[in-house]
Amino acid sequence: MAANGFDIDLSDYYSIAHLQLTVAKDFEQVSNEEVYQLLLGCRETDYSAILKDVDGAKIAAWWDRAVDIIPANGGKGIGIQKVLEYYHLDKSEALAFGDGNNDIEMLLSVGTGVAMGNASPQLKEVADEICKDVAEDGIYDYCLTHGLI
Repeated sequence: MAANGFDIDLSDYYSIAHLQLTVAKDFEQVSNEEVYQLLLGCRETDYSAILKDVDGAKIAAWWDRAVDIIPANGGKGIGIQKVLEYYHLDKSEALAFGDGNNDIEMLLSVGTGVAMGNASPQLKEVADEICKDVAEDGIYDYCLTHGLI
């Protein structure tokens, strides 16, 4: 990861993962290398402007103050589809857990999509089921309750 500047939103984003934001001194060089994902501080009202005249990219957002800009042919849902194809599994045989809007595509790519209790309202709308909050060991509890472990 390489940052080209500092602002409070980006610093807060890093702190979610217990990381400290450091501005890359060689950002120009890094930005000329192959880039797989961009993180951009913004709000939902900015999405259309961000992708205006952009081909081959899409927004995956899980936080209300930033987005991940990823290849249009990538993301969690595509990844799950590829794994299912590789192992010759049907969508109905797959289960996924999520808590943010960037998990919507993933939950729609499996037979059973489970939203965490702390999930965003939008994710809960598309989920097949809702389990306990992540802070309450929701995945463990769900798997235990459903005889998966």
